[in-house]
Amino acid sequence: MGSPAASVLSHSLMTRWVKQPFPGMALVVLAAMLVGGVFNRPWNPLSLIFAAGVVALAAAIQRAMARHLVDEVVDGGDHLLVRSGGVEEKVMLRDVATIRRGFGHNPERLILTLRKPGRLGDTIVFIPRRIRWFPYVEHPLANELMARAQMLRLHA
Repeated sequence: MGSPAASVLSHSLMTRWVKQPFPGMALVVLAAMLVGGVFNRPWNPLSLIFAAGVVALAAAIQRAMARHLVDEVVDGGDHLLVRSGGVEEKVMLRDVATIRRGFGHNPERLILTLRKPGRLGDTIVFIPRRIRWFPYVEHPLANELMARAQMLRLHA
């Protein structure tokens, strides 16, 4: 039932893409549209204000969606080794209260809620390694980790 020791559960390439180049590229495209609108004649100050607001809103949404993602999650059997921004924390599976799928996110995310907060907080969010084409049911990794967490709590 358990995963092999020290297997990586998170999709680190996808996480880096979501946290770094994608938001920047999206903002560059919006800024280019803003500059194009400035040089369009007749010049309308309301459209300039609207475009600047769209760029600011897009930046805020991108930041909010990627802010909580951890860089890497490694399965250690009875624990998870979580790395984020230079911080490394060992999270015992028995301390995981719930594991759920983040709805409305692409790529799909798993959200682990901890019984007691650690150095990374009380929630661990990561992009699972296995990308699925039918994400409308619970992720198999979430089911596996939750079953292992419950087993560890029972036998502790």
